Amino acid sequence: MKFSELKGKKIGICASGGLVSLFITQRLKEEGVAYDQFTVDIGQPGEEAHDYCAGNIDLMQDTKVIDLKEEIARVFLQAVRAQAQYDGGYWNTTGIARAVTVKGLVAALREQQCNVLAHGAVHGGNDEFRFTYYLKMFAPEILPFSPWEDPTTAERFRSRVAMSDFVADADQSLMLGKAHHSVDANLGGVSHENREVELLSNPTDSVTPIMGVRVADSPDQPERCSITFKNGLPVDINGVEVSAHGAIALANQIAGRNGVLLKNVLENRMNGTKGRGLYESPGLDLLGTAARHLFQATVDKDGWELLRFLSPFIARQTYAGRLYDPATQTAINSAEELTANASGVVDMICFKGSYTVDRVHDYAKSRFTAQQFRFAHGGQKWITEAVA
Repeated sequence: MKFSELKGKKIGICASGGLVSLFITQRLKEEGVAYDQFTVDIGQPGEEAHDYCAGNIDLMQDTKVIDLKEEIARVFLQAVRAQAQYDGGYWNTTGIARAVTVKGLVAALREQQCNVLAHGAVHGGNDEFRFTYYLKMFAPEILPFSPWEDPTTAERFRSRVAMSDFVADADQSLMLGKAHHSVDANLGGVSHENREVELLSNPTDSVTPIMGVRVADSPDQPERCSITFKNGLPVDINGVEVSAHGAIALANQIAGRNGVLLKNVLENRMNGTKGRGLYESPGLDLLGTAARHLFQATVDKDGWELLRFLSPFIARQTYAGRLYDPATQTAINSAEELTANASGVVDMICFKGSYTVDRVHDYAKSRFTAQQFRFAHGGQKWITEAVA
């Protein structure tokens, strides 16, 4: 589909305030195509977060903001409970954001009678598949559109600089403070990608973390924190009762100020290629480490083995844009069942980008951590008695 073919259709733009979403709006204006703008609040930190609305008052009035902070937090905590990390310890922050975004946009798109969803995902990349797949799942009547589907886009705009110049020519103020590389941010983490990052020979210090300070700039004294879990989920941090969003937001603050570790990940992409990205997810790293140690104390041997089998499956499915597939949801539900009795307190030490477990206490022992078997009924069955 080309830009010129969008005339006569009702376009909804998934606007983040980033360069590509600004570029799409300007191209649609250039083609004389009408559109509605939607942006989702998924707890974005840093410059990509609310600049699009807060920094542009005239645009804010025409943009429908959909609050999905608690929804995305809930899904992130499902990943933490399942210990579902993809290549290099990546918590699938972008993949989860795409799933939650599309699902959360559907009602608003239908309300405005949009029959096209425009987004900025690169043609042939992971995110284009995710947008297309989730849209077909939740709203098959709405067509996805990326500017890169139009061959004239690649011919006319060969770099981010060319796109930036195009947007700036329309309104110089729109480009104030915009990053020179691709930044995808949400409550769970930040993904950094650009040509320099893609070169394995380049160091990670070319990127400045958004969710906290560099490890070298973090305090020289460790900080202790206490995380209380109930049924596999964090419910209290340092004596403060927290919701799903509150747990991740507070964990981000604690971990971020003690040094953000930029994960140097060479991941296997969906199209068969490999790509390098730098990822930060301090809060999820902190909560994930605490949860893993609690599970080791509260989940029985066979359950722990099954959970470790489910973890990479859930991570791969989430990365591949299949978070809401029946198989993935069944695996997530199984992880929930396996950790249903994982309640207790984990005391952590945060220091220079590392999160160390100091102790696990006040936890409920698994019914199967210690067992006593009694043979009965003439050898017809085993009866298990908990002795813990």
